Amino acid sequence: MTEYHRCPEALLDGLADSRGGPGLSRALAEAQVSKHLLLIAGLLREWPGPAAERDRLAGAIQAARAAAPEAAARALGTPMVGAWAAIAGRAAERGRAERADLAHLAAVAVITCAAAGVDVELTVGARDGAVALPGLGRAITGDAATARIAVIDSTLTIDAGHGPVAIPGNRETGHWLPVRRLRATSGGIGVEIALDDVDPYRHGYHAPPEPRLSQAEFDRWQELFTEAWRLLTECAPERAAEIAAGLHTLVPLTGDGRSARSATIRHVFGVFGLTRPADAADFAVTLVHEYQHAKLSALLDVVQLTDPDDGRRYFAPWRTDPRPLAGLLQGVYAFAGVADTWRALRDTHARRDSAESRFADARLQVDRSLATLQASGALTPDGERFATRLRRFVDSLLAVPLPEPVARRAEQRHRELLERWSAATTAR
Repeated sequence: MTEYHRCPEALLDGLADSRGGPGLSRALAEAQVSKHLLLIAGLLREWPGPAAERDRLAGAIQAARAAAPEAAARALGTPMVGAWAAIAGRAAERGRAERADLAHLAAVAVITCAAAGVDVELTVGARDGAVALPGLGRAITGDAATARIAVIDSTLTIDAGHGPVAIPGNRETGHWLPVRRLRATSGGIGVEIALDDVDPYRHGYHAPPEPRLSQAEFDRWQELFTEAWRLLTECAPERAAEIAAGLHTLVPLTGDGRSARSATIRHVFGVFGLTRPADAADFAVTLVHEYQHAKLSALLDVVQLTDPDDGRRYFAPWRTDPRPLAGLLQGVYAFAGVADTWRALRDTHARRDSAESRFADARLQVDRSLATLQASGALTPDGERFATRLRRFVDSLLAVPLPEPVARRAEQRHRELLERWSAATTAR
């Protein structure tokens, strides 16, 4: 059974205040578990194999949920389960679902039973010479098409035709690549976030995912993350606390050698993709930026904020293309967090002038874009309430004193962006 989720005013208002807090992050994550279960139910109706096989997998998941509901929910709610369910679900709707995609449900059942402490033995299909267990890692199986995975007393073993081998948790071997985790503690706030470079469903961003990182490269990520977390907990502890509660996974992306990139996928909560940031401050701001997108996307699974029939396109200073109203809302919400974080980082960032300039740009862009949203006439009643609360937060950013030359240059840059956008739009 899934739960029916409503959006209480406290949730809407708390998120509109741009932060939200750990409790609201957990509420959004709970709604995602129900979404994942609904998607899985749809995939079960498309099951290509024997009904007995389908029923065994469904029964294993149900047994895990009955034995340890919270532990099973944590496993089922992980982002890579959501990514798989969404990708396979869309393919099924179009009649293009591959058997390997549907059969990945067996891996989901394995991790759910392992989390819940339910003994089970299942056949899991191999793909590209490996079996992937969402959130745990990838087992190399060679030429074997399938592998038997057993969960006994929460210990996993895999047999790809050469006898059972224990899956060694976080220890990497020639046959097991665990999902490594970035860890940091600062200001009394601890965090653990997976850096997933092995899951087959970690794609869908505007840049391809990196293959397995070397240990030296992972260590560079860890060093940068540790410093970014220190900055965030010292300067924006409320944002750090909600990120620790709701952000589960980062996917390293292949860079173009010119600039850092990051993106959040609309249908998956608790994960985003990024190239390795240039420095700790950019990493801290990127964590806030993309988690803002994640929160809003998860909220939109529960409540409608914009009129879906509004076909107009709008200027968004973060993009060169005209944006629909829902896309403009995403930008406003994300960059409200960006502006607030640069504001907070001004006093500790080694490049204070740069931080102050970026704060000035972001708050002005958010102010003007939010005004466009509010004047559109295409917000739902909940959207109006959300925008009104968000306006209060943005006004608090506008009230922060800035040197007059800094504010003036931000105004000039905004005018230039609008002029270039208008010229490009007219030329289309």
